[in-house]
Amino acid sequence: MRLKSPPEILVAQLVFLAAQCVSAKTATEIVDKRETAPSPIVIAPSQNWDGNDGSWSSFPFQVGNPAQNVRLFVATASHQTVVVLPEGCIASDPSNCADLRGGEYHTNASSTWFKNTANLTTNIYPLQMGQQLGYTGRAALGSDDITLGWQGAGGPTVKNQTVAGIATKDTYLGLFGLTPRASNFTSFNNPIPSLVQNLKSQSLIPSLSWAYTAGNQYRLSQVLGSLTLGGYDRSRFVAHDITWGFNSQDIRDLTVQITSITSSTKSSEASLLPSSIPAFLDSSLPYIWLPQEACALFEKAFNLTWDTKTELYLLTDSQHKALASQNPNITFTLGNLTEGVAVNITLPYAAFDLMAKAPLVSNATRYFPLKRADNFTQYTLGRTFFQEAYVIADYDRGNFSVSQCSWVPNAQQDIVAIAAPSTSSPSSTGNGTTTTGDKSKSSTSVPAGAVVGGVVGGVAVLAAVSFLIYHFCIKPRRRKAEAAAAATVAVEEKPPTPPQDPEAPSDDPTYVKPELDTQPITTRWEMEGGKNVHPEREGGVAEVDGHSAQVHELPAREEVAAELMGQRDIAVEMAGSTHQERNPRFSWQNTPVEMHSSRGRIPATPRWSWVTSPGGDTLYGSSEKDPSSPQSGSATLSPQSGSATLSSQSGSAILSPQSGSRTLSPHSDSETAVSEPSPQSSRAWMRRVPE
Repeated sequence: MRLKSPPEILVAQLVFLAAQCVSAKTATEIVDKRETAPSPIVIAPSQNWDGNDGSWSSFPFQVGNPAQNVRLFVATASHQTVVVLPEGCIASDPSNCADLRGGEYHTNASSTWFKNTANLTTNIYPLQMGQQLGYTGRAALGSDDITLGWQGAGGPTVKNQTVAGIATKDTYLGLFGLTPRASNFTSFNNPIPSLVQNLKSQSLIPSLSWAYTAGNQYRLSQVLGSLTLGGYDRSRFVAHDITWGFNSQDIRDLTVQITSITSSTKSSEASLLPSSIPAFLDSSLPYIWLPQEACALFEKAFNLTWDTKTELYLLTDSQHKALASQNPNITFTLGNLTEGVAVNITLPYAAFDLMAKAPLVSNATRYFPLKRADNFTQYTLGRTFFQEAYVIADYDRGNFSVSQCSWVPNAQQDIVAIAAPSTSSPSSTGNGTTTTGDKSKSSTSVPAGAVVGGVVGGVAVLAAVSFLIYHFCIKPRRRKAEAAAAATVAVEEKPPTPPQDPEAPSDDPTYVKPELDTQPITTRWEMEGGKNVHPEREGGVAEVDGHSAQVHELPAREEVAAELMGQRDIAVEMAGSTHQERNPRFSWQNTPVEMHSSRGRIPATPRWSWVTSPGGDTLYGSSEKDPSSPQSGSATLSPQSGSATLSSQSGSAILSPQSGSRTLSPHSDSETAVSEPSPQSSRAWMRRVPE
């Protein structure tokens, strides 16, 4: 296994650190995104109990500019904001009719009101409320600014919202629609977003969701309603993890399956529903619409009588007292047919003890809010049911939950945001994460400080471990490997030891060994310069190794080298040392002599540039032809490089003072003579290098 070098380890650490930083940055961005996401909007109740079909907790809004205050009921099945116009109060109504109806909205008093002109002839449209239940109210449509909450409460303002003005008394107060469904007046090509949709698109709430309970007057000395946009109040319901998917029919999205309805008292229990039915959740109206068979069971159990004139179950004082003494609990079991689970929502008799007022009845009368449905499309759980049920709807995920309200005295409000699917946990389902309880905490993100601290700590530990491994394991091994490699290279590069001269004194460190032995020789390896003989034409001469070979040099007309003549009386300068010998050791160290050329005798100069002074000279006869070769040659010396080059077709000679080498190259054979100082003895030595 190859050990990584310190740079490779450092690069690996930097890559890991960069990845961790990117991960930390990504995690921090997610955390920051969740932390900076808009908070849910809690619309505080108006503190009023309004209505002519019971006493209901209403919510305040401002419409128009300048703002006009109105109180509205919550409509879980509507997508528009409905307000009461001045036409809603006539001469026969009480003098305080406007206040009884939650306040009037005057379109001509608002500078931001715009009449709906989709239809050129009229702006009157059917009221989007209870149409399947037989309600035929109409509304004048336009657009205006809407502000959530009372003036001074700091609620957000959404401009150019659809506003429906009514005069009908099908709903006594106006309505605030929660469904994020667009309004279409001419076609589906120009939808007008609902108020909840605009709140989400303007980043005023974290998601398309809401949570609502109607509140009541019979628990804990009156409990006001609760409305949260983009989240829910965890303190208001009993936790469970059951959700329902939206109905495929968009207009009846909040549909549950009522598997049973039972009435229980201290002494008896009775079933009030013959068979399971689907029911739609709609808080726009107070009633509960059930099949006529179920209504008959209610009549029998509670001694109810249907009034055909008012189409209500009116109660006499004696009936009311009897029911109050029995105090039956009516439990609606809501089943999820897909998951095979169910939720029980129990309402006490007090939830059904409502007071009807004009114009429903001439005089205020108690009634039981049960209605006879003509068909299954009318099966509805109205505002009465919402007194004990807490509903959370998540339109981003297409599901909702229904939970039993919690009645803990002095419970502190605990608002939880429902994050949009893009920022919530992958395991999230239903209303944010789960619908209720502790599981909703899974939407809470890890603090950014903890993420960054963990990354920094991990990098520090990694760096420490890497340092210890390198210092105690890798570094010692690397030193041994480098030492072994250096020793191997030194052995391979060590030059061959020149042969020892027997005449050289063993104790003289300045003695320079000549490259050729100066003992008298019997065989002449080079022709004398004075002889007019061309060895090349004689078929070659014997080299120092005793073999005959063709000569690839220029005509050797210079004087015979001193080293071949046995002259040693010359001072040799090598590596800064001087040794007096009997004759000059090298031919270029002789006393200057004349050289022969084709033009006559010329003054002798040092033969090779690498023994001349720095700067270089020009060789004589560099442009002349070689008399021993049919081709001409050239010799060039560069002052910058201090080298001489001789070239011809038959051979070339290159001499460089930097490398200390001379190269002779023929067509078929070559010889290289290298002269370089020995680092051990500063001696010159010559070796033959075959091609």
